[in-house]
Amino acid sequence: VDWLIAGYDGTSKTDITILEKGNGGIDECSKFLPENRAVFGGCKLARNGRFVTFFYADDGTPTMQRGRASMHKNGVLNVLEGSDGEIEMYRDLTEEATALPVSGDRAHLKSNAPKEGQRARVVKEVPRIPSKQEMTVEVTVESAPKTSTHDPKSTSTFEGTTIPYEQLKDMKDLSSLPDGIDPTKRELALSDTEFEVVFGMDKTNFQKLPGWKRTNMKKAKSLF
Repeated sequence: VDWLIAGYDGTSKTDITILEKGNGGIDECSKFLPENRAVFGGCKLARNGRFVTFFYADDGTPTMQRGRASMHKNGVLNVLEGSDGEIEMYRDLTEEATALPVSGDRAHLKSNAPKEGQRARVVKEVPRIPSKQEMTVEVTVESAPKTSTHDPKSTSTFEGTTIPYEQLKDMKDLSSLPDGIDPTKRELALSDTEFEVVFGMDKTNFQKLPGWKRTNMKKAKSLF
């Protein structure tokens, strides 16, 4: 086996399993990329034996799954056998479309001028990690307690105002927030969809959590 594709196991939002594998390198692997589904994978390059990883999600992948998979990507790829780099994968991609390192360990991969319908580029290098024969990844998502003494009536929402997570996190000047947004609860300015991607639950269940737990979760997401 010199390539594999992994993805969410059935309807699970946390368990990752191997979906496809084979021994035809990038050329074969790219033909097995699924539609409407986010996947992770790795391929051994035939010309020099180097190993590269990838993350793939086509345009039909549901937004929530794409966002969740993006958050899990590093954890999944780090489980794979020691990698020399991450490539951008496309359907029907061939190894010929990628220029391989000439010499030197951990050299960067570079792209040739792509053929029609084929292109690959290096996204980043990832650390070498110990070899593993099989990949089993379990990502746990903390869920809200079934009972809570928190008063749901105290939930704050900001109707008509949403701010993207990338703009909201690590914001230094909180005075620049739009009127009506409480700086101490700025996470509620996220859209409902993006809030669930970031915290793994909706705003109502988040507000039911104890204050200390909400604070720890906001700190972890640079929203405190």
